[in-house]
Amino acid sequence: MDIDFLGVAGLVVGLAGLGFALYQGSEKRKLEKYLRSQNWHLYSKANNSNGSLQRAIDLYKASHSGHVAPEVIEWLSKADAFGQDVFKDIVRQIQLAEPTFDEKRIESWVKAGKVSDVHAKELFRKILVEG
Repeated sequence: MDIDFLGVAGLVVGLAGLGFALYQGSEKRKLEKYLRSQNWHLYSKANNSNGSLQRAIDLYKASHSGHVAPEVIEWLSKADAFGQDVFKDIVRQIQLAEPTFDEKRIESWVKAGKVSDVHAKELFRKILVEG
């Protein structure tokens, strides 16, 4: 009688463990998908932000060519540097989160329009590790 009880208890614990493992695997896949999606979303936002800042710098220089304030240019340059740093960090996060990160995959992102700027494409290539 004790053996039957222990056997049934072991079977229940084993099945519960298997069910929990399947659930955790499903949750892990959902989290990975969410992280990849979030990385691409942040990449897009950082790219737009950097482009807007670059445009603002160009417009400021053009409209104030005779009397550019050095402190304004300094702060715009700092903001640009911080933005570029964030952009590089996001590219690195994409590298870590994507299942594959190679030249072929980068080219597929370019063709799909996820990575359009030549400078951005080169950032992806710089952190590419092959072999």
